[in-house]
Amino acid sequence: MPQKKKLTQAELVERVKQLDLRTTSQQLLAALSLAGQVVLNQPNPEGVTPQAMAMERAEDEDAKLLAQVTEEEHQEIMAKMVGYANRAPGHLAKDEELYLEQQLSDMLGFPVAAELEGKRLNHSIGIMGGEQHLMRFPGDSLGQHDAYQEAGIAPNRGAFGWFTENGQLTERAVQREKYYFAVQTLYLPDWNQNHPELKPWYKFRKMIVINPSEEVAVVGVVGDAGPAEWVKKQFGGSPEIIREGKIWSPKAHGKILLLFVDDPEDQIPLGPINLQYDHS
Repeated sequence: MPQKKKLTQAELVERVKQLDLRTTSQQLLAALSLAGQVVLNQPNPEGVTPQAMAMERAEDEDAKLLAQVTEEEHQEIMAKMVGYANRAPGHLAKDEELYLEQQLSDMLGFPVAAELEGKRLNHSIGIMGGEQHLMRFPGDSLGQHDAYQEAGIAPNRGAFGWFTENGQLTERAVQREKYYFAVQTLYLPDWNQNHPELKPWYKFRKMIVINPSEEVAVVGVVGDAGPAEWVKKQFGGSPEIIREGKIWSPKAHGKILLLFVDDPEDQIPLGPINLQYDHS
């Protein structure tokens, strides 16, 4: 049997040039497909394919980028709120108010508003002063309040009555007195004419104080009327609100934002909320 002629390098190059392109492409695709199957069938103790792992890594990178942007936006919002809180007592311009309501609602996870059901206080920006504890029921005493007793207790019940429910000091009643606001309902322009309608609407109405300088908020209820105009403060807060909300810290100096909480089903608990950016 005659031996095959050994091809020179030049002849090999020529043979390659003469190969059918279609055949070459098919062979290349088949080789790639086989290689892909080999990779996919490699043992993986976590049960994750390389493609899924690559997609997961990409999603992680996207999440990191998104978190970075969100943190920057968060700080920008907080800086704007600090500026708002340091303005003269009153209300924001409508566009600023809408911006604040939207950003806070997104941040908190529940709706807040400067105006609710057509009702608005005379101020949503102002200074909050410290109040005493309020009597929750007839015969209540300072010793029966479990915290901040150094604040004292008012000699009379609050403007909106006892905190009890059907004569019982329920847990909800305890929380309402702990986290109560005093607001200047008596200076509302229609208070005297619409007092029978307005008083029950404002009684224990849920609101939230925003202390942007300390990045903390406190949800509470309207539990008293005041302070008087000559005090030069627009709102009052219970001992718990003042202390847990850091209202009179060296950075805040009592300058806050106070908004309504739209919570008809009473799902939002009372108490402080951390507004700092969550890095988790």
